[in-house]
Amino acid sequence: MLKKLMLALPVVAMMSGAALGADDYPDRSIRFIIGFGAGGNADTVARIVAEPMTQDLGQPVVVESKPGAGGNVASDFVSKSDPDGYTIQLMVGGHAVSAALYKSQPFDPLADFTFISTIGRFPFFVATRAGAFESIEDLIAKAKAAPGTLKIGHSGVGSTQHLTGELMDLKTGADFIHVPYKGGAAAATALLGGEVDVVIDTGTVMTPQEAAGSFDILAVTSAVRWPDKPDVPTLSETVSPDFDIVSWTGVGMPAGVPAEVADKLRASLHAAMADPDVAARIAKLGAKPSPSSGEEMRAMVERQIGLWKTVVDAAGIQKR
Repeated sequence: MLKKLMLALPVVAMMSGAALGADDYPDRSIRFIIGFGAGGNADTVARIVAEPMTQDLGQPVVVESKPGAGGNVASDFVSKSDPDGYTIQLMVGGHAVSAALYKSQPFDPLADFTFISTIGRFPFFVATRAGAFESIEDLIAKAKAAPGTLKIGHSGVGSTQHLTGELMDLKTGADFIHVPYKGGAAAATALLGGEVDVVIDTGTVMTPQEAAGSFDILAVTSAVRWPDKPDVPTLSETVSPDFDIVSWTGVGMPAGVPAEVADKLRASLHAAMADPDVAARIAKLGAKPSPSSGEEMRAMVERQIGLWKTVVDAAGIQKR
C-alpha cells in the first residue's frame, strides 16, 4: 500500500504543478514567433494581437522573426520548444501547403503542435488587366480553347496562391502556364506590364489596382461571395462547383502544453479579437476576424493538408 502511494505521489505532484502553472501563467514574457520577415503581413497580424494580449495577460508578448523555408524554420523551432506556454507561433495557410509540398519535414505539422485559434480568414481573387476579359467564364473558355497560352502569375512556386491556380486548372479543365514571382506585388506588376494574363492573390494586392482602374477582379475563391466584394462572383457559382479556398492566420504552440494554459491563451486571443479596433485592423488587411476552438483549427489544417497533397500530386509539382 505504501509503495503504491509513493508511486502515485509524483503523478499528483505533476498534476498539481500543471494546475499551479496555469493559475500563475504567465509570469514572464511570451515569445511570439513568426516565420517571415519583419514588416510583412504575418508580422503585422502578430503585432495587432500581441499588444492587447500583453495588456490582458500582464506580461510582454514579444514578436520575434525566424524566417526561412516558407515558415518551416519557425515551425521547427516552435515544435521543439518547451511546452510551457511561453513560446507561441503565428501560423499561416502555408503551414498546410508545406506539409503537402515537402517530401519530409523535421516536425509533424499536426501532432507536434497545440492549435489555439484562427485569427483571420481570407480568400484570393482572380484578376486580369482591365477590359482583357468579359468575365471569369470568358477567361476559362479562352484558356481551354488555347491550352498552354494564357499565363497566371503567382507569388512563388509552392505558395498557396500557386496551388490555388493549379486547383483552378484541375477543376475547370483549363491549361494555364504558371509563372512564379517573388511575392504578390511583383506578380501584380507583371500583370500590369502584360507579362502574364491573370494573377490570383489577396484583396490587399488586388483592390488598389482595381480602384485605380488597372485591374478587373473576375472571381473570388471562397465558396460564398466575400462581404467586401459582394458583386464579385465566386468560382464555385460560375466555372467550378464546390471550389472553396480560404487561407488563414492563427496561433499555435508546441504539443503537450497543459490544457489550462492553452485555454488561458485562447481566451486572451479571443478577447483581443473582440476589440472593435483590433477587428477593424485585421479587416483592413483583407481578412475576416475568425476566432475558433483549437479543435476547429486543427481539423481545418488537416483538411487543407489533404487537399494540397491531392493538388501537388495531380499537377505533378515536384516536391522539395
